Amino acid sequence: MSKTHYSEVDQLISELHTSIKIALGERLRGFYLFGSLVGGDFDSKTSDIDLLAIVESDVTDDELHDLKAMHEDFVHKHPAWHDRIEVAYVDVEAMRAFKTSTVRIARVSPGESLHYRDMDIQWLMDWYMVQEQGLTIEGPSPKTFIPTITEDEFVTSIKGEFSSWLGRAKEARWVGYQSYVILSLCRGLYAIRFGKQVSKFKGASWAAQEYPQWAELIQQATQWHGSSDKADSLAAQAETITFAQFMISQA
Repeated sequence: MSKTHYSEVDQLISELHTSIKIALGERLRGFYLFGSLVGGDFDSKTSDIDLLAIVESDVTDDELHDLKAMHEDFVHKHPAWHDRIEVAYVDVEAMRAFKTSTVRIARVSPGESLHYRDMDIQWLMDWYMVQEQGLTIEGPSPKTFIPTITEDEFVTSIKGEFSSWLGRAKEARWVGYQSYVILSLCRGLYAIRFGKQVSKFKGASWAAQEYPQWAELIQQATQWHGSSDKADSLAAQAETITFAQFMISQA
């Protein structure tokens, strides 16, 4: 498999890959790593591992049962990764159709055990990242399965959901969540301006230079990144809301 910069994570992904292959056999057509491990924001203590499994056809009920049990056993064996593994199981036809139809996939994600769920064009940003930056663990290039996503489609998708960050800012009462909102806004506006998905930290560096009046808050957000302190920080929340309003106005 393609190597990350974290040997422990490489071993973990290899073990998970083997378990998925046992469950799906030859029906597993491709397996790809994306998210913060690829984008450059990965924190080995707090970050998730994001994976895409391409399956020959829709995951069956029996396969869902076996995969769910496997994922539960996996996090029991590796408790530090509880609620930090996300795998989307997408069949070949569903991936081809997601831009124009609502399709069914299976997914395990933080806070949710493996289950069926819908996928539609709202997933475009995820698959654009896989298309552009995904690391292949098994199978051909992810572009073999992902219908071509243009830069314009990616930017339009970012713009379409950018204003929703104001609602998240209003919910962000603790510094870890505030950091997530602030850094995501920086990365999102960078993507809108330049048509590229970069790490949150690169987006933050750009935004601090572009908008020096917000440099101090952005620097604080990089320091808060990954914080588990759940104490209310209402003064910082008010500033986060104002920052969100400003960034949305720049989009």
